[in-house]
Amino acid sequence: MKSMRLDGLGRRLFLVMGLCLVMFASACTTVPVEQVTPPLPAKVNSDPSGMVLIPSGEFSMGDPYKEGNNDEIPVHKVYVIAFYLDKYLVTGKLWKEVYVWAKTKGYQFDYPGASMAAGHPVQSVTWYDVVKWLNARSEKEGRTPVYYTDAGQTSVYRSGLVPLSHGMVRWGANGYRLPTEAEWEKAARGGLDGHHYPWPSLENKFSDHIDGSKANYADSEHHYRKGNGPATTPVGYYNGHQSPAGADMANGYGLYDMSGNLNQWVWDWYDSAWYGKAAALQRDGRGPDLGFYRIVRGGSWNNGPGHLRCATRSFYGPADWVNGIGFRAACSQP
Repeated sequence: MKSMRLDGLGRRLFLVMGLCLVMFASACTTVPVEQVTPPLPAKVNSDPSGMVLIPSGEFSMGDPYKEGNNDEIPVHKVYVIAFYLDKYLVTGKLWKEVYVWAKTKGYQFDYPGASMAAGHPVQSVTWYDVVKWLNARSEKEGRTPVYYTDAGQTSVYRSGLVPLSHGMVRWGANGYRLPTEAEWEKAARGGLDGHHYPWPSLENKFSDHIDGSKANYADSEHHYRKGNGPATTPVGYYNGHQSPAGADMANGYGLYDMSGNLNQWVWDWYDSAWYGKAAALQRDGRGPDLGFYRIVRGGSWNNGPGHLRCATRSFYGPADWVNGIGFRAACSQP
């Protein structure tokens, strides 16, 4: 009996010890918790659609060969802060899409614009209509408009002929705008300081470095040149498959038609003596604050080769519409 009581006691002790072990094990077991997915890294903004990044840096602005007009000299160093620029001229298709949308949102334009086809650049657009269109494109895409009718930047520019000054521009906004003249020339040169054109073209005369396989200008021969009307080529036409046959003419930054096809509106008012003024050396300068004419750059389908040089400066009234003028958009941030 004594041994049986000990055996029973042993069994009870065993059960108690086992229970303790179970409880201890339960207490020590890691309690499952809800799995939390670590947050993804912040999305890195990519280049805006159809645009390329023009890097910050200094370049030599003007004509080192003195082959052009006096307004292209003296050559001077300009530092430009990084910005984005359309790879191609704005097409008739894109212009029409934004134009139609803008008309339903209170925008008013003086001319509807024109193009030979949807993939050709839009032309016959005034400077005033272009900057209003750029505001409309910004609003359509949920970006902040750049141009305003007042220095307080409270009234978005949507109608009328307003002689905008620097203080009426929200330069740091993510909306679309015209490039400044300095931005345009830096972009056109594509890193090739001192060259005549956006492609390798050092020394000799500018006329030694251009033919119809490189750009669309008055002497080009292509099947889009018919009759006396505009003779633009589709944007990006000179991509290595053009006629006459030639190389891919994208410049060092990947831009097309920085010489030829259409002159391009830029922001700046024109001042023939600007390059000789101290303000021309200003970092990321924007030209005179007021004037009578706005600058166009790049040369057109109906211009001679001298007009296609990177340094050439031309100008028109901001209300002028010409079938040799188009534009491309810039953007300060993605």
